[in-house]
Amino acid sequence: MKQVETTINFGGFYNSIHDSNIDSMIEGCYGDDPEYHYENIDYKKTEQSYIEDYCSKFTNYIFNEYGFTINFKDLKIWSPSEYNFKTDKIDCFVSKSQSNKLTNHFKKNDDFLKFLKDRTQSYDGYWSFYTFDEALNNKDNKLIMYLLEFLSNEFNEKEVVYGEIEFEIHLLKEVA
Repeated sequence: MKQVETTINFGGFYNSIHDSNIDSMIEGCYGDDPEYHYENIDYKKTEQSYIEDYCSKFTNYIFNEYGFTINFKDLKIWSPSEYNFKTDKIDCFVSKSQSNKLTNHFKKNDDFLKFLKDRTQSYDGYWSFYTFDEALNNKDNKLIMYLLEFLSNEFNEKEVVYGEIEFEIHLLKEVA
């Protein structure tokens, strides 16, 4: 089965609902436990646990809302060295056939087309890598990336609230 490498721009962990969910879990479940103070948390492993359940629930959302099956494989967090221009993303693979079915459907969706036009519009201080036509015609297999960002925005607004994403808090080391 052919795979497409893509990215899910899910909103990242910096000053986002996802960051708040992790902080709330630490505070709510572990409160005064000295083992779970922020400096003892392995955020990379905790975020990996978070995105695995996030993508599982995101898959269910896409199926329940739109009737399409999409399976995300080899999930990995990409984090910028500084958060002043970019935020975290999920790098992954999806099957080419699932990607094509989903993107072909949304090429006719007015809300997605408006989103795509906005995301590919260059303006002062921002130069888009792809024009609207290039993205819509799937240059470099990028249409799925834009579509997953669009759907992730919907999913975050409608479904992602505190406690909905199940994940483990990982420690850097055992505290005595």
